[in-house]
Amino acid sequence: MREKIALFGGTFDPVHNGHLDLVEKAKVECDLDRVILIPCAQSPFKTGSKTTADAEERFQMLKNAIAERGWEDWAEASRLEIDRPPPSFSWETAEHYRNFFPDAELFWILGTDQWDSIERWAEPEKLRNLLKFIVVTRNDTLVQDRPKWQEISIRFEHPASSTAIREGGADNGWIPESNQPLVSEIYS
Repeated sequence: MREKIALFGGTFDPVHNGHLDLVEKAKVECDLDRVILIPCAQSPFKTGSKTTADAEERFQMLKNAIAERGWEDWAEASRLEIDRPPPSFSWETAEHYRNFFPDAELFWILGTDQWDSIERWAEPEKLRNLLKFIVVTRNDTLVQDRPKWQEISIRFEHPASSTAIREGGADNGWIPESNQPLVSEIYS
């Protein structure tokens, strides 16, 4: 049986329990063996904007959260995108993991907003050929049909928002306990 590995990229500025609860739901619903969380250096769609937390802080937050949840045997934080020059292109990340895990079934976790615009991503045909997609829906959003693409949709609702946390508007238990001191220091 092929190992099922999901890649979950994002800025994670900061990582919050919504991200983590989604990872757990995807693992269970899609019967994943491993999930790799990949903080990006710079999204090609956000050139000119900067994260509040630097790459090392975001990577450390992911490591802390994985350890806090006791997921070390099936989840990991990856330095791949933060250690290479920006911007971070998903097709390069997918190619890297395809070469690293040639026999695995590879998935990419993303939201419907990203799924709806995936044809605008760099090298979408490479992504289509390298990956299956786990499309996360909210509020009964429909998943756009994409012929020749492989997708599984899962429904997930969570109030956590990295934007609200950065703006100091909310926490409500959204931050993993292990990251609270770091988040307080960075986002205060």
